[in-house]
Amino acid sequence: MSSETDSNSESELISPTVRVIREVYEGENAHEMFQSDLNKALFDKVRFIVIEPTRLGEETERWIAVGNCLHKTSLVSSAASIAISLIWRERLTIYSASFCAVSMFCTSLYAICWTCDPCVEYQVERKQRNLMKIPVPEGASSPVVLVHTGNRLATYSHRIMTALATSVCVWTVYRALK
Repeated sequence: MSSETDSNSESELISPTVRVIREVYEGENAHEMFQSDLNKALFDKVRFIVIEPTRLGEETERWIAVGNCLHKTSLVSSAASIAISLIWRERLTIYSASFCAVSMFCTSLYAICWTCDPCVEYQVERKQRNLMKIPVPEGASSPVVLVHTGNRLATYSHRIMTALATSVCVWTVYRALK
């Protein structure tokens, strides 16, 4: 009786907020099944996703890292473009335009590849003290833990910064040619 109660309380604890993608190989298409389970968890917007399969965890971690890199590169290059345009009004238009082009490229790539992906709303949890609070099942060697963070502000922030940088850059080029 007590083991049944322990088992039920554990599944209740894991169920709505934590989803575990277990590394159980049943057949030849195990990796596709893991991906399918992950996609279901992502679309359900589960708060914590624990990915046990190493390959899937590494792929997901890389995908999130590249998206984060594009986002940050877009923000930094936009800010650099705006700063160069405002600080050196008469010179260095080519540098401002270059940073603006990088920002536009990163924002466009992010919009095409990452915006529609539900994985974009997750970050990999690395802090040990936060990982201790998540009920990770025993026996998982080194799972990747995803935390749902939402990203509306992040998505709009780099789009707004890119639009501002483009506007400032176009205005600077217009003034230079005038």
